[in-house]
Amino acid sequence: MNSKKSIPTRLLPVWIAVTVLLTATAYAAAPGITGPTFHLTAQQAFTTQPDGQGLYSWGYGCSSAPGGFAPTMVNQNCPTMQVPGPTLIVTENDPVTIVLTNNLPAAAGNTSILFPGFNVIASGGVGGLLTKEAAHNGTVTYTFTATSPGTRAYYSGTQGDLQVEMGLYGAIIVLPANVPPNCNAGVHLSNHSAQQSWGEADFRLAHAAYDHPQTCYDRDHTCIRVS
Repeated sequence: MNSKKSIPTRLLPVWIAVTVLLTATAYAAAPGITGPTFHLTAQQAFTTQPDGQGLYSWGYGCSSAPGGFAPTMVNQNCPTMQVPGPTLIVTENDPVTIVLTNNLPAAAGNTSILFPGFNVIASGGVGGLLTKEAAHNGTVTYTFTATSPGTRAYYSGTQGDLQVEMGLYGAIIVLPANVPPNCNAGVHLSNHSAQQSWGEADFRLAHAAYDHPQTCYDRDHTCIRVS
């Protein structure tokens, strides 16, 4: 049985595992918001820890309702701040637009987003070291074409040693435009039938990670190794 996805990036010495647990039913999913246009905000909040304490953090979230959710589940929402940031889900060859609003405290200064692996055009905002940035209460827009499927990280390109550590990072999933036919047959179809017999919904975003017959998978998770 195959599964995906793991992506290494050089940011923080910690593993972030994104999972969803629903009462009475087991699901395998990489839940996120769908594009290809996203309106994001960077802002502060206290994130609740397992011991019930609040940890002061910065994070990305939605500044307006997203275009949709994938997979579709009950009571879904995209908060204005979360850590990691919302998983962005697009399809190969989509023209992607991300509008970022900087709602961080004024003392934090500018902020931005980098999308490694894509040829990004930034507009608006102010000049920065690695890309254009959004000043306090300002916006900046990033556009690119999702040229290849796979899972990548996105994260702040401004004072990365501070802003990424504070929580400004997330994942973007590019689904393949053409799923190989064998990913819906043979052992993969048998695994899907077994999931159904145990009452497990098929929550894969796609049935392959890439446009290649050897990249079929039967469970969909997002794991970001940040080191």
